[in-house]
Amino acid sequence: MTVPSQPPRLALALQGGGAHGAYGWGVLDRLLEEDWPIVAVSGASAGALNGAALVTGFASGGRQGAKDALARLWESVSRNSPLQAFDTDFWMLPAFEPLLRRSLEFGKLISRYIAPLSPGLRDMRALRRVVGDSLDLSLLTSPGAIPLSIAATRVATGAARLFQNDEITLDALMASACLPELFGPVTIDGEPHWDGGFSANPALEPLIFGGHGQTDMLIVQITPFATGETPDTLVEVMGRMSDIGFNACLLRDLKALTEVQAIARRAPPIDDNFTALARTNLHLMEAAPTLSERGPTGKSDTRRSQLEALRQLGRATADAWLAEHGARLGQGSTLTALPEAVAA
Repeated sequence: MTVPSQPPRLALALQGGGAHGAYGWGVLDRLLEEDWPIVAVSGASAGALNGAALVTGFASGGRQGAKDALARLWESVSRNSPLQAFDTDFWMLPAFEPLLRRSLEFGKLISRYIAPLSPGLRDMRALRRVVGDSLDLSLLTSPGAIPLSIAATRVATGAARLFQNDEITLDALMASACLPELFGPVTIDGEPHWDGGFSANPALEPLIFGGHGQTDMLIVQITPFATGETPDTLVEVMGRMSDIGFNACLLRDLKALTEVQAIARRAPPIDDNFTALARTNLHLMEAAPTLSERGPTGKSDTRRSQLEALRQLGRATADAWLAEHGARLGQGSTLTALPEAVAA
């Protein structure tokens, strides 16, 4: 990889996607090995958790602190996984893997009916414990902490609500990751909220228009736009509908950004926001296609072996992306139009 002549100043946009957030962990783990300033972070759902780990870890221990915090978060996820007992050599035999996946599919079908009967599940007790034990959220307001924005969705209006560093509490993170088929809405300031992936997955505006002095914005995608298979079973249909919904806002924002940026770069400056958009190089690290091959239960499989495999896939994807596009960071956009898979 050719090193840019001037170090790029990166703003990172982190998409969410359940257990596939461990893939995002791998991407960040690789990016943190580059000596480039990270000037702002935005995330939704699992991307919000990854963003909080990165920012709090960076505040306490620099790049290594961020890597350690991400590892601590996902190791805690696996330790508290209800599937931990199935992560043994016996259960990982080829004969049992399809059985386990079928069981997860059945669980996904009935979860919306049994979740209301389980108070511990509805109030996100396990995830609260994981995040509370893994991350020191007070570090978000440390002097010099990287600006972080996380998104949740207002239940009443469907609009995104963004939380900044001094507003990000455990409740705000839970709201950003609150899938309504499993969890009860998270009430903040008297208003119920659901998963931020419905409305901003992730929010891009605070990265471009926040005055962070970024040269580049890199979007780390977790859910592939396209899939090679047509869903057949009810669980597969539900999974595909979820993927389409969670990518819809990203597609909308990418279409608007690339089209308006093309205009901004040709036109005379109008205001600071227009100038910031014109000057920000846009990049999309598309999700590895193999993520769509993990099936409709892949985002709920939190076994340690699966999370580690996702981390390794994320690292490999980031490594390949940097080899191909790293030299363009700080020099120009690699995203100038919608990806071919969705542009037609």
